[in-house]
Amino acid sequence: MVGGEKKADLVVRNAATTYSSSKVDVAVKDGVVIKVGAVKEKGGLEYDANGRLVLPGFINIHTHLDKAALLSKMRPDEFGLSLEQNRELLKSFKKNYRTDEIKARARGVLVQMAQNGCTAVRTQVDVDTTCGLKAVEALIELKAEVSKWMTLELCVFPQQGLVGDEAYGLCDKALSLGCDLMGGLPLVEKNWDDRRRHVDAVFELAKKHGVKVDAQLDESNDPREFILPYFAEKTIEAGYEGKVTATHCISLAAVDDKIAQETIRLMKHAGISVNVTPSANLLTLHVVENGLYVRPHNSITRVIELIDAGIPVSLGTDNIRDVFYPLGNCSIIRELHVLASAVRMTQSDDPTRLLHMASEEGAKSLGLNYGIKAGCAADFIILDAHNPRDVINGVPYVPAVFKGGKLISETEFVEKVKP
Repeated sequence: MVGGEKKADLVVRNAATTYSSSKVDVAVKDGVVIKVGAVKEKGGLEYDANGRLVLPGFINIHTHLDKAALLSKMRPDEFGLSLEQNRELLKSFKKNYRTDEIKARARGVLVQMAQNGCTAVRTQVDVDTTCGLKAVEALIELKAEVSKWMTLELCVFPQQGLVGDEAYGLCDKALSLGCDLMGGLPLVEKNWDDRRRHVDAVFELAKKHGVKVDAQLDESNDPREFILPYFAEKTIEAGYEGKVTATHCISLAAVDDKIAQETIRLMKHAGISVNVTPSANLLTLHVVENGLYVRPHNSITRVIELIDAGIPVSLGTDNIRDVFYPLGNCSIIRELHVLASAVRMTQSDDPTRLLHMASEEGAKSLGLNYGIKAGCAADFIILDAHNPRDVINGVPYVPAVFKGGKLISETEFVEKVKP
C-alpha cells in the first residue's frame, strides 16, 4: 500500500456505496477496512464488485434459534393457532429438547442467515421451568463453534415468566453461564402487578450481572396492554439509559396519538432503542378475555415516528419456521420489503434508511463498528443492486458475504428465461 503500508489481504474493486456517488475500492487488512477510495496495489484476494452495492453486513437483531425449524415436528392441526395456544404447544416440544438437536436446527438456520447476508445475530434463548438451561447450554456451545463466520449474541428469554423464585433463579444461572443480555416478556404474567414485577426483575438481574436489556413488549394491538411507559421509567430509575432495547412495541401503534407521542419522548429521554420484526408481527394473532381476536392480524409499531424522533430502530426476522411463525427463509431483504410496505416507507430516501436499520443500526446495538469506512470491521456484503432502491425491488439474494475480510458465502443467480 502507498506510504509503506502492508499489502492488503483483500481488495474489493469497483464498489458502489451509500456514502459516495462514485465507485470505490475497499481495502482490508487483518479483518479491518484500511482504505476506501482508489487502491492501486493488488490485494491477497481481489474481488470485482462490478459496480454493485457494498454494504455493511446485515444484523438479524431479533430471532429465536433454539425454536428455529420446529416446523418439521408439527401436525397439520397445529398450524394457525393464537399466540397463547402456540405457547402451550411449544411446551410440548421443549419437554423433549436435546442439546445436539437444538444445535443442529440452530446451525442450519444460521447458515441460511449467513447466505442471506447476516454477519451477526442476536438470538433470544428460552429459560424456563420446562426446558431449564438446555437451550442456553446448546447455544453457548454453538456460539463458540460458529465464531469464525458469525457473531452471535445470546439474550436470556423468560418465555414462561419471571415472577417466582424458580424462574428467577434459572435466569440468574443463565447469565452466570455466559449469556450476553437479559430479556423479558411481561405479557405472559397473569396480571398488571406481576407484569411490573417482571420488568423490575429484568433490570435487577441485568444490573447484577452487568449486562444490557432487550425485552419483548406490548405484542398486541390492544391499547390496554401497554407497559412501555413503565419500562421506560424503569430504565431511567435503574440508570440504564442507552443500555436498553424494546422489541415489538406494537401497542404503541394502538394507543392514541397524544399518548404515543408522550411515550416516544419518554423513550428518547431513556435512550431506548427499538427492534421490529415485520413479517412475524403481521401474522401474530391474539385472543382477549371474551375469546374474540383484537384484530385478525397484528400490526407494526410507529417506525417512522420513532426514527423521526431520533430513536434507533433495528430489524430482525423473529421466529423462523416454528410454532409462532411457520414461514421464513432468513432473508433480511424480504423483511425490508415487508416493512416498507406495512408502514408506507415510500419516500425517495427511505431505501437508504431501511438498509441503515438492517445493518449499521443493528451493529450499534451489538457494539460492532460497522461501515464501509477505514477503521470499521470488514464484515460486509455485495448486493445484486447498484443503489439502495434496487435492493428492495430486485431479486432478494446476496452474491457475496465477507466476515472479517474472509469470503464466507457466494451465491450465484443464473437468469435463464425462455420465451
